[in-house]
Formats: sequence, C-alpha cells, structure tokens
Amino acid sequence: MVPLKPLAVSLLLFFWGFPSKALDETDWHNDAFLHDEEQHIIQRRAINDNEIRATALQIWNSVKDLNVQYDGVTHKGKPLKLFTENQRTLRLDPYFTRLFGFYSARLGVEDGCVRSIGCKEAQNRFIENISQNNGPISILYGFLTKKGLFKGDYKAFKESLQTIWFKPYSRSRGVLDSSAFEHVFLGEIRDNAVMGLHNWMRMYDEELGGRFVLTRDGNYFPTAKPAVANVIFTWNGFPKNQGSTFFMKKSPAVETALYTLCFMARPGQNCPIDLGSFQLNVKTFAWTKDKGLIGTAYPEIP
Repeated sequence: MVPLKPLAVSLLLFFWGFPSKALDETDWHNDAFLHDEEQHIIQRRAINDNEIRATALQIWNSVKDLNVQYDGVTHKGKPLKLFTENQRTLRLDPYFTRLFGFYSARLGVEDGCVRSIGCKEAQNRFIENISQNNGPISILYGFLTKKGLFKGDYKAFKESLQTIWFKPYSRSRGVLDSSAFEHVFLGEIRDNAVMGLHNWMRMYDEELGGRFVLTRDGNYFPTAKPAVANVIFTWNGFPKNQGSTFFMKKSPAVETALYTLCFMARPGQNCPIDLGSFQLNVKTFAWTKDKGLIGTAYPEIP
C-alpha cells in the first residue's frame, strides 16, 4: 500500500471530518489553586468578611451597569414579561451568547462541548474577553494571590478559571451533561423541572425566543433601585417553581468574578458582598464529586 503524503491526509481529514473524542484531563488546568484542603481552610479563615465585601465592591464598580429595563409586573390584558417591550433589540455580549448553542439543557444528554474543538475555542475567547486588564477578573486575581488562595501568573489563573467553570461533569448516569457554566448561566432540565439559570442575558434571549415565560410577578431588591431579582417561570414548558435569583444589570465578567470570589473564599457558606448602597449574601457550592468545580452559585435576596 502506498503511504499517504501529509497533504493527502489533510484533504481526507477535511472531507471525512476530524476524529470526535472527549477532551481529556490534559485539556484542563487547575494546579495553581490550592488542593491541600486543610491548608485551604487555614487560608480562608484568615480572610475576614470585610475584606470580601471590599473586594466584591471593587468588582461590582469596575464595570458600569448595562442599560437594561425590566417589567416583571402584571399589566391588565397583557402577558407577563420580564423585560420591557422597548428592550426587544438589546445587544448582548457575543462572546457569552456564542456558547449557548453548544449545550443541551436536558440532563442525561452529552453536551456538545464535550467533543467540540469549536466550543473549546469559544470558551477560550470568553475567558480572554472577561479577563481584560484592570477589569473584574484582574481584581479577583490580585485578591486571591495576595491572600494565598492562588499561586501562579495571570495566564495560569485564566486556565484555572476555564477549568472551574467549563470542565464537564455528570449529573445523570455518568454522562458528561453538565458544568458550572451551564448550570449557573444557561440552565438545565431534570425530571421535567428547571435547575440553575441565574443569568439575565440568558433569560432575555430565551424570553425573546418565546421559551422563557414568567408565571408571576417578580421580587426585586432593593425596592428603590433594584440590582437583584427572583423570578418564577417556565422554560421550554418546564417550571422552576422556587424561582431563580440573579444580578439584574451586570456583565458576565462581573458575575463570574463575584461567584469565583465566593467559591474560593466562602464555599458552602454565606459569602457577604457589598454592592454600595446595600449588602447581601452569595451562595456557592462545590460539585459533590470534585471540590475544585462549582456545582451552583447565586445571590440571595435578604
């Protein structure tokens, strides 16, 4: 048999497609975060709540609120909407929304990102975009390195962030059907009910497409100038009866930084954050089978 030349091999791969395989462990980096749990606990205990509040406020103020107008209350004779009608053409973060199409909401179905180089590239671009100098992620990096919760340069930090948020894991029968990013920002469906989905951009996009439907008036905090909301809804026809709580006008960079801050400093506990005129807690919980990955994260309305 005549051996194929490199050009011929390339052409065959072009027409037949590149082999599809799950990305292996070497594609994920988290070595710079402390893995000695006892030492990690010591480092966390050395951080007081006021330091967390001050860092959260820096992160919160590092990016201006986006111009989002909410409705979320019943108007006689009109269907209940989360966003006002004049917000129908709001421009969303393209690096964020580019990721939507790679994920399957149904647990038990392998996500497209597991075998997609294109998704991995979209994840890389998302992390690079939210990690620009002097932004929320760089503030987070400075705090975590100062407090000894991360050891490494900024490049290593971005790689570790990608692992924390995007490394796939299984919530159903061993299938790689979930990740921190998908659960927190995009939402999932299990046993005919919605899980996660704590992001306004995702809700906006889904409401625009007719898939996200409010089922009762929202709860907004603080009343005078709301920054956090809890809403009860159906998504793709499935309910989330306990509702989802989310930040109302912030960028994915701010949300990612706040949730990661709380995950590193106060996992599984009340994480106190200062948002200027008011304070509240953020809750983060580690994935049960890997304490280095986020299982869920969301703000709590006092």
